[in-house]
Amino acid sequence: MVRILLVGATGGTGQAVRELAPALGHDVVALVRDPAVPRLPGARVAHGDVRDPEALGRALVGIDAVVSCLGVRLGQQPGTVRSAGTAALVAAMTAGGVRRLVGVSSVGVGESVAAQSRTARLLWPRLVGADRLAEAERAEAAVRGSDLDWTIVRPPRLVDGPDTPVTVGVDVATGLRSQLSRAALARTLLDLVDTGAHRQSCVTVTRR
Repeated sequence: MVRILLVGATGGTGQAVRELAPALGHDVVALVRDPAVPRLPGARVAHGDVRDPEALGRALVGIDAVVSCLGVRLGQQPGTVRSAGTAALVAAMTAGGVRRLVGVSSVGVGESVAAQSRTARLLWPRLVGADRLAEAERAEAAVRGSDLDWTIVRPPRLVDGPDTPVTVGVDVATGLRSQLSRAALARTLLDLVDTGAHRQSCVTVTRR
């Protein structure tokens, strides 16, 4: 059993992680900012803001690994919660001695741009929002600059649907039609926690 702190637990990907993790024998603690959420299916709840070092310190006690699904939904302003929260999380993990971090980012960030099709390189920033990609890049920078055992996972367009086989790698090609179910992303995140694969690497994951 791995004790996992799940950040971004109430979003679509976080929900998928909560649904799958218990079946794999993992114990999940969900960090939730809203005190009006007393419980969540598949996880114990710890209340606190991801940007609050004290709340993070309390939530990380007894934790073996962290899965971060921080982000904002399409249509919402990107703000700085993703980058500020990730930076605070990295600092708290370092201070608390929790080493393993698996975090969700996005294609269109970092080296993944080179593996996008020409059309995707042109249109993806317009569809997702260049400011959202910039915020994801800032969050990635906070992780890449640490000495944690981190893995950054860059999915393409996320959709609802069943788990499917995936391709995972540092130079996986994606196009404008590339997509991945949240269930498949959740399984990939938990597989990376279990195996420890792709340490200190940024990988793209897409439907096979």
